[in-house]
Amino acid sequence: NNTVFFFIVDLSAGNPQNRRKKKVTREPERKRNMNEDLKQSVDFAYALCAEVEKTLQNTITLHKPLKQLLQTELLVYAMYLSDSDERIRHSESHFLQDYLGYDYSPGEVRSFLQKLDRDQFSRTIPYVFSLFVMADNMLYERHRKISLASNALYEIYEALGIEMISVDDDVDLQEYQDLIRYLKMLRLYLDNHLDSSKNNSIVH
Repeated sequence: NNTVFFFIVDLSAGNPQNRRKKKVTREPERKRNMNEDLKQSVDFAYALCAEVEKTLQNTITLHKPLKQLLQTELLVYAMYLSDSDERIRHSESHFLQDYLGYDYSPGEVRSFLQKLDRDQFSRTIPYVFSLFVMADNMLYERHRKISLASNALYEIYEALGIEMISVDDDVDLQEYQDLIRYLKMLRLYLDNHLDSSKNNSIVH
């Protein structure tokens, strides 16, 4: 069975609000045009966090806003994929800033990933993802209302992952395999735990 685990990490250094300005000399590299649709989708997921919090307000106690937790989980996910080919490029660190708002150099990303258990991460359901499923189930149980929040979050994981592994215009086979394996884990979790999906109310 997949486990649900909450990664507690200190990522404050990469947050622009907590970081002193410094002059960084970056290697010359052609920067891809930003995928505005993906950026809007990520922002939409953040907006969904408020609705999920409202649904779960009498069920769980969060010590941090759900949006902040999701930002962290998406960041670690993107970092995980960036390291699949054992190379962290500037285009990949640019990606973290463009789509997730964290400003890390390749060296800082590499330093964080040295502390990440990749095997455990690849088998772990993100905490916020499990909360989205819980909220959808509560709405379905109480009102027979089908909420697509958790499916929307899955699609964001998929789109973000595809964009991440192709950002350097060189999709490594290991990156692709890691992405497919991770998405398969998330989809299996939805199929096994999302009540409306189990009852064939949603066709994916």
